[in-house]
Amino acid sequence: LAVVPADLPPRRGAMSLLVHLAKKNKNNIIFFTGAMSVLVPALYSMKRIPGGHVAVKEDWTGNVYPDIYDTSEMVICIPFYQRLVHMRTIPVRKRFIKEFETKDGKQVEVRLLTRLQAKVHWMPEIYQGFGKDYGRSILERDCTVDIRQVVSQYDFAELTRGSAERIDEITDDLKARLMDTCHVNKVKMSVEDTTIVFVDPDADPDE
Repeated sequence: LAVVPADLPPRRGAMSLLVHLAKKNKNNIIFFTGAMSVLVPALYSMKRIPGGHVAVKEDWTGNVYPDIYDTSEMVICIPFYQRLVHMRTIPVRKRFIKEFETKDGKQVEVRLLTRLQAKVHWMPEIYQGFGKDYGRSILERDCTVDIRQVVSQYDFAELTRGSAERIDEITDDLKARLMDTCHVNKVKMSVEDTTIVFVDPDADPDE
């Protein structure tokens, strides 16, 4: 059975009972509302970083802060104004395939497979310059220039049907250029995990 407060006037309906209880507990309701309005945004603003990543903070205008946060830290962001961007610290495997023009005006397909790793202390600059998928951006924007320059120095036949020694010389030169480009952009490229192949784009893949 419901217990009706003794000071409640008789013959009042359910709505009157609720109004009466609300008036009696006005201070408690105000306190609860105020506490929740502070607690919910505070909990929402606390961010944890997953393993194998660091994070940089970015505001809604695109401004990237210079601080770097790792998995041992609990980061506080201002809700709706700041956000954390998670950046991988472990090496990432990247595949790049694109056609380039050779010295004799033909098209050759370059297939590049490599492993890249960003230098942690430069994460804010790397994110600001290349975005979260920095590996793909560096290959498509900067390394493309090196590949184009090297390919333009050789004939199609020399790249696709040259001797193994000659192909190794060309790929070693290209790897050195790509490493320099990655180094300038504060990213490590693993030479041991990098392979470069020149392919005739019109060739039968089953051959």
